[in-house]
Amino acid sequence: MELEFPELKVGVEEKELGGNSIRVVKLTGRITNSNSQDFNRKFYKLLESTGQSMIFDLTDLDYINSTGVAILFSIHYRARENGGRLIIGGIHSFLRKVFGLMDLPPELKLYPTLEEALEAVASGE
Repeated sequence: MELEFPELKVGVEEKELGGNSIRVVKLTGRITNSNSQDFNRKFYKLLESTGQSMIFDLTDLDYINSTGVAILFSIHYRARENGGRLIIGGIHSFLRKVFGLMDLPPELKLYPTLEEALEAVASGE
């Protein structure tokens, strides 16, 4: 499934890891004031009935503003409430700086690459 917004493309793919289904969400482009609220509203609909774990692949996310980070945090908390979790992979240098400024929830795991995030999930981390 794909969702498109101004400056942002969201691809959602189901993967099987170690007998468990996980949703991989690939963000490409930029999360800005022009698309963040629409992204938040539409993505929340995907979360309504799932307790599934998700990996957000931010490898191709060029920019995220503070509203976008807040949305990721709210997705994290919503996933936890539903019995799932959010893992973030693809933390390149810009995103490392942005997330370094934030007080991250301790259970929100960040990995440098999507592959490392997938390995962590497969090994039960």
